[in-house]
Amino acid sequence: MTSWVQATLLLLLLLLLCLSAAGGQLQEEALLAFSSITPINNVVQDPRSGRVYLGAVNTIYQLDEALREEARTVTGPKEDARTCTPPVSTPYCQDTKPSPNVNKLLLVHPSNGSLIVCGSRYRGICSLLNLSNVEQQLYYSDSKGERTYVASIEDEVAVVAVMSTYVNKDGNTFNVFLVGKGYGSLDSSKLISTRILQDYRDWVVFESIIEASTVQATPFVPKYLHDFRHAFKEEGFVYFLFSRTMGSTDNKNFTFVSRLCEDDPHYYSYTELQLNCGPGNKYNKVQAAYVASPGKELARVMTESGQNGKVLAWHKVLFMVASPDDDGADSALCMYPLNTINERLVDIISACYSDSGKIAGIPAVDIPYSYKTDEFCTSHIDVNTLNKYKCGADFLPSPLASKPEFSLQAKAVIIRRGLLTAVAIAVENDHTIAFLGNSLGEVYKVHLTANPEVYSQVPGDTTGKRVNKKLFFDASHSHLYITTEKKITKVPVQTCHLKTDCQSCVSPWDPYCGWCVLEGRCTRRSDCRRAEEKNGWLWSPKQQCVKIVSFNPPNLSCKKTQQVEINVPSLPSFGQADRLCCVFPSYMSDATMSSGQITCALPNPVSLPSTPEHQDFVAVPIKIVVNESVELAVREFNFYNCSATVRKAESTPCMSCVASPWGCQWNTQDHTCQDKDDTVISICVQGARCPQFVNPDPVLIPVGFKTTIGFEGINLDLYQSLITSFTNFINNSFFFLHSTLNVTLYSCSLGREDCSLCKNADPKYRCVWCVKRKSCVYEKLCTNDQGTECPDPHITDIIPRYGPMRGGISVTIKGSNLGIHKEDIKAINVVGVPCIHQEKKYVVSTSVVCEIGPLDPLRTNWGQVEVEVEGGKRGTSSAFFTYRNPIARSVHPANGSKAGGTVITISGFNLDTATREDIAVTVGEVVCTVETFGVAITCRMGEYRADKVPSDLLTVTVKYGKSTTTAVPTAFQFWENPTILDHHPKGSFVCGGRTIVVTGSGFDLIQNAIMRVQASADKWSGITPIEYLQEALSKNNTVIQFLTPAVNRSSETQLFRTFIQLDNWGRELKPFDYHPDPAFDPLTKKIITETSIIVVTGRGFEKAMTAKEAQAFVGDVPCYVNALQDDKLFLDPPSSQPQARSKRHRRRRDTSSDPLDLLIKFGNGEWVVGSVHYESNNEVPLFIIIPAVIIPMLLIILVSVYCYRRKSQQAEREYEKVKHQLENLEESVRDRCKKEFTDLMIEMEDHTNELSEGRIPFLDYKTYTDRVFFLPSKDGANDVMITGKLDIPEARKAIVGQALNQFSNLLNSKTFLINFIKTLEGRPDFNARAKVYFASLLTVALHGKLEYYTDIMRTLLLELMGNYVDSKNPKLMLRRSETVVERMLCNWMSICLYQFLKDSAGEPLYKLFRAIKHQTEKGPVDARVKKAKYTLNDTGLLGDDVEYCVLTLQVLVHGEGPDVTPVKVLNCDTVSQVKEKIIEAVYRNLPYSQRPKVDSVSLEWRPGSTGQILSDIDLTSQKEGRWRRINTLAHYNVRDNATLVLSMVLHNQQNYDQNQDNQEERNALLEDDKVFHLVRPDELDEMKSKRGMKDKSMTKAITEIYLTRLLSVKGTLQQFVDDFFRSVLCSGAVVPPAIKYFFDFLDEQALKHDNVDEETVHIWKTNSLPLRFWVNILKNPHFTFDVHVTEVVDASLSVIAQTFMDACTKTEHKLSRDSPSNKLLYAKEISTYKKMVDDYYKGIRQMVSVSDQDMNTHLAEVSRTHTDKLNTQVALHQLYQYASKYYDGIIQSLDEDPASQSKQLTLRLQRIAAALENKVTDL
Repeated sequence: MTSWVQATLLLLLLLLLCLSAAGGQLQEEALLAFSSITPINNVVQDPRSGRVYLGAVNTIYQLDEALREEARTVTGPKEDARTCTPPVSTPYCQDTKPSPNVNKLLLVHPSNGSLIVCGSRYRGICSLLNLSNVEQQLYYSDSKGERTYVASIEDEVAVVAVMSTYVNKDGNTFNVFLVGKGYGSLDSSKLISTRILQDYRDWVVFESIIEASTVQATPFVPKYLHDFRHAFKEEGFVYFLFSRTMGSTDNKNFTFVSRLCEDDPHYYSYTELQLNCGPGNKYNKVQAAYVASPGKELARVMTESGQNGKVLAWHKVLFMVASPDDDGADSALCMYPLNTINERLVDIISACYSDSGKIAGIPAVDIPYSYKTDEFCTSHIDVNTLNKYKCGADFLPSPLASKPEFSLQAKAVIIRRGLLTAVAIAVENDHTIAFLGNSLGEVYKVHLTANPEVYSQVPGDTTGKRVNKKLFFDASHSHLYITTEKKITKVPVQTCHLKTDCQSCVSPWDPYCGWCVLEGRCTRRSDCRRAEEKNGWLWSPKQQCVKIVSFNPPNLSCKKTQQVEINVPSLPSFGQADRLCCVFPSYMSDATMSSGQITCALPNPVSLPSTPEHQDFVAVPIKIVVNESVELAVREFNFYNCSATVRKAESTPCMSCVASPWGCQWNTQDHTCQDKDDTVISICVQGARCPQFVNPDPVLIPVGFKTTIGFEGINLDLYQSLITSFTNFINNSFFFLHSTLNVTLYSCSLGREDCSLCKNADPKYRCVWCVKRKSCVYEKLCTNDQGTECPDPHITDIIPRYGPMRGGISVTIKGSNLGIHKEDIKAINVVGVPCIHQEKKYVVSTSVVCEIGPLDPLRTNWGQVEVEVEGGKRGTSSAFFTYRNPIARSVHPANGSKAGGTVITISGFNLDTATREDIAVTVGEVVCTVETFGVAITCRMGEYRADKVPSDLLTVTVKYGKSTTTAVPTAFQFWENPTILDHHPKGSFVCGGRTIVVTGSGFDLIQNAIMRVQASADKWSGITPIEYLQEALSKNNTVIQFLTPAVNRSSETQLFRTFIQLDNWGRELKPFDYHPDPAFDPLTKKIITETSIIVVTGRGFEKAMTAKEAQAFVGDVPCYVNALQDDKLFLDPPSSQPQARSKRHRRRRDTSSDPLDLLIKFGNGEWVVGSVHYESNNEVPLFIIIPAVIIPMLLIILVSVYCYRRKSQQAEREYEKVKHQLENLEESVRDRCKKEFTDLMIEMEDHTNELSEGRIPFLDYKTYTDRVFFLPSKDGANDVMITGKLDIPEARKAIVGQALNQFSNLLNSKTFLINFIKTLEGRPDFNARAKVYFASLLTVALHGKLEYYTDIMRTLLLELMGNYVDSKNPKLMLRRSETVVERMLCNWMSICLYQFLKDSAGEPLYKLFRAIKHQTEKGPVDARVKKAKYTLNDTGLLGDDVEYCVLTLQVLVHGEGPDVTPVKVLNCDTVSQVKEKIIEAVYRNLPYSQRPKVDSVSLEWRPGSTGQILSDIDLTSQKEGRWRRINTLAHYNVRDNATLVLSMVLHNQQNYDQNQDNQEERNALLEDDKVFHLVRPDELDEMKSKRGMKDKSMTKAITEIYLTRLLSVKGTLQQFVDDFFRSVLCSGAVVPPAIKYFFDFLDEQALKHDNVDEETVHIWKTNSLPLRFWVNILKNPHFTFDVHVTEVVDASLSVIAQTFMDACTKTEHKLSRDSPSNKLLYAKEISTYKKMVDDYYKGIRQMVSVSDQDMNTHLAEVSRTHTDKLNTQVALHQLYQYASKYYDGIIQSLDEDPASQSKQLTLRLQRIAAALENKVTDL
């Protein structure tokens, strides 16, 4: 019994498993995928094991066939520099930084089980990894030099390779791989190289073993821009596929395939063939390629096309996807048979070897990568021996290439929107399928036939990222591996099992899928057991599904039963074991088959369902089933019911019966409809024999008039015995004689309201006008009162009521009795003026249209309208018509885009003087279509087709009728169409609602902005294109915002094109994609709190959404979207728990358990992903809460009191300790200031002596002006004004020089120059930087006439001053360089005060700089964080106690004799800092620019017989975790009085560090990416976080105490600061005349304005001199002296400069303990300095005035002395660039200025432009 139960359970379990497996087959197969952390660059598969290897940035992954990770190895980031030659441990590798390692090449080397991996680091060095475990590195070396550099350091340079073998002269065979590589700026120029994979004699692994200069020509390769996409070998040849330019200035790409023999050791056979794809080689840049056999069907199609010769199924074809140059709008697939490629290559080679490079007499051969122009195809080899030289020879020319005329042309097999990036080819059942990947991550399937079409999309989630060019199949070709940016997916090549019926299976014409008839499922042919039998596996288009074509009999009465023959073509072959049956809804019968027909018995009538109401038949499905489970075909069989046919027309039952399609007959005895029965014909009616009544008379019957109707009867003979009289027949109401008779009732009065209309009626109605009844009636209803004549015409309305004085418009007169015929109208007068009748527009009786004539001006302009009709009858209007003239006054808007579409409104007087049909509006020659007409007129502008844009101001003309016009002159102007520069974001979900921001210009011209989305589809989708529209959300001149419209995506392959329609102008947004809506998984975590994070999972989130845009709601309350990933959404719940929505919930106190919907909103799309509950809080009784709270509170209070007392006592003790420490600290600061000031005075004595000997390194005048004027420009020291280099052809230098002299003369015209400056300042794109640069150029250009320059400056200043005074803001003048004149003033001051700097202020400034530098370098300076122990700036203060001591080094300069120089340094100084101090000491008599630089010298310490080179970083550098300390003298243990040798570095050393002992140490050093000097940055962060915390041991002072060093440094430097201030602000000494002259000018102008007080004048003077000149000089000593200002010194100078600025202001600065330390530092001295400034200004005011003559004399002397040294010609040339840029505006300004016209300045400028720009003008 037990065993029986166990067996039963086992059977049930097996049954369940089978059922679940069967159900699972209908589900979509789960896709296998793997995601990389970094972008994937390359992917390759091991054909033996099926493993997949991913080459990603910084990582190599090893995956099994199911994409499960087996191993990985990290390849980066690596310490590297672009200019570094590996190994990076050498001292020549400077400025290294952690750099990502981009994988450039991944290649399987199966013979020895290794993987070749090449990255972008270390000049593209490769390594060998174990194929079984990539974590094991088999080979790597970075010390073999340039010969082993395989790949490229440039990320954009593509590399391809293919495995091969190489046989040397000795017959030894080596494994090699051939590499094709583009050119990088730091790479070798080897396009093709052969790399060995083992050491052999002098060869090392990865060395390029073939030196072939033919394809490695260094000077030429860079300009060809090679982009390699594929490499393969076939039948002894190696092929490379790439795009390149032709080497000319045109950068257009062309696709080439190159070929060389595999056994060619010299590349003599290298030949290139250009491949053209599409019409006119539209698709000229190859993206990806695949080589495969075409399959039988495609081979046939290619052969029949006649383009490729004979192509067989096993031949190889190159399938290539290509796109237009730099345009991803569309792409194409092209096919090139390899035989055709080889034949064309042989033609090229043969032509060169034997026919002088010609084919059919036309040159066909080119030699690439060469500048040779002479004949190169000079060989004449006999044609019969050419085969001997198919791989070239040393005496034959190479490399070769086809000329463009002999390129291989292929038509675009299929064209797709977007950028195709990958292709793979498969053959199934002799048919070929192309898998095409695009830049959006989609992969489409294309059936390649004579008319190829996309028929499906590969299943899987579209990632939205570019598909990698490498698409490949698994070993069984049943799955495809698709790689995108960070993901690889394994997808099935077919999903046949998802098609559940034959039609859906075969309709896509998928070569993979057919209907397995006897199994009843959609399968691959190989999966159908009986596929080889006839009609066993059906596939379209050749075969149709099994279907029932017809029945015999075609239908049957529901009262009968019999056998039915079923015609079913395409039946499969049935075996003896196959059972065939017919299945009905409630009946099944066995079936037999013979001659392609199936016979089976129909069910009994009682088994049939009842006939439905309103039908006369019932349709019963008949299924043909084989083996009881597989349905072959189904079709409905109709069982008719004759008795039900009368339901269709119960009024004519007999006719309904006999007219039915079932052959029913009418029984005349019992009046029923019966099945056809040939035995009872005598009493049955068939066909058209039904009795009925016809032909009623009369047919027309007037309403309201009694009349008799007669009719005829037919087929009544069958009823003669029953009929005694017609009355009796009617009274008996026999329903079987019912007939439908039709008559027409009419009314004469309807639509004939007056006499004329009545008389115009059709005579058959016999209508008359009854005078008494005043209506139109039937003639017999009006016996004696019929009117023979109609009344006079009556006018009810005139349209329009107004017309122009000159007439010419149509007037419509409405009324009644206005005649019967158009000829009845005899005369029309409007205001007494004849009006011409428009007969074509006449409407009987009710409407007359006429064209009015002109009105005599002497007559009254208003009056009545009179119409005269036949018989002299007249009608006069009660309304009046008025003649008047329309006047147009204004037009709004006044401009629009040239594309048209702008709606303008024309305003004025009497504009409604006509009708809309009478007017026409034109703008210039452009038609404006009238939209509304009334008091104002609106019209929509047409397209402006003229070339001139913006157009002239055009006249808007309104034409009324034929003779009258009114116009608004110069009312409208056409501007350039708007431009769209960018749009963001670039995609939307199909649900729409995403905000798209379109940026550009010219949007203010637009009135109506619409986003238009056009849905299109491929032919096979069968979808009609639809458009979706959305108006703009908001708009300004540069930005338009749209919400994307929701679209209906009917299929996966449906495409959407998005357009922006701006009035009549439209542009397509590219790229812009609609993505499927995201999918959300059910929410898993449903219990949340206010502090938890809600994680929503799904897929496709990132395609068209960001965290900022996404919205989420818990209940009605929004929650913050924290982060958004493609498959995850992180939400922060509301800070307070939302209330439930329903009233029932609100009544409850605790709503924590109520479910709240979690709603996600992406644009218009809303998804409820689940419900969440807040964590419930259990209520605790009050009597438990109170004791539980009060008792602990009492305990806490008692403990707190005790602790407080104890802490108070401890705090008092701590306070006493800190107070004592502070007293000691104050005393030590005082002593330190005194000591350091003394030390500084002693140290500065040497500098003072140097200064007294005239050694201050002042810059010469030219260098000084260059640095002040142009060093701050964007190009810095490389500015053309500093370098003085102009790129002018030698042939044009004389012409340009002459033209520049003329331009100089033109600048000397004050009228021109003022216009020039004002025009530039009026342009919005002339920004502040441009103004500064322009003013500096002007200063140099006019330096020869500084008095004229000063006059211009004064003129502009007066205008500027007026503007500020008038705007009530005079204090703001000269605050910033917002105008050209303000910068001119700054430059004027710099010129005029140069001599004062040299004579007076320069020395104290230089002393101050030297003092700061000396004091800063006296203590430790952190070389990395740029902080110093001694500084004036608190932000640059080194907040740590660094232990150090002073060393005196004895420095010997190599090659300069035995003398040594003692140099003081610190043992904590880095080697570079020591070098700087040594260079300054040794070369102290040289200016900084003439001294050697730190990088150009090396430092060697010789503690014994051997020397040691000191460097900042080397293998001995000390490590602290991941941090490495920069080497210092203490690190090398350099002692006091040590001897060091300073020598110059020779830059030709290449392998300095070749003898390093430990390779592993070097590799470890490369991994370091963090260095520090004195203080680690992370320690600084810790110190900041701990600031304010007490140190119990009190061993360290509080960090802020270090601020006392600021006081120490300030006290030390105070004397030098005071000296500088006194030199600048002392009016008792010599004051430069320019200052007096300019200050007097300001005082003089202030008196002329009432609202300028003394404080305002003070501010003007401060802004013009101290802030504009002295602060600039103080902060930048290198503007005046030949010195180098370090960042640490600059920080202290900034504090002094700020103090100087504060001293010059009138504002009182209120300081507090929270004020910045830099402000507090000089707070005490500020008042003293302020008084100095006030006294300085007063002293200058009391000085003797400087006259204009004296000032001009001084300026002339400056001009004479220095002008020749400046780059005046360069300045003029640069100034002209501004004149050229704003040429039109300047010309317009000059034309509008009378003074300019009189001086012909426009003509002069035009002549200069003609000469300088080398163009022909109309002069």
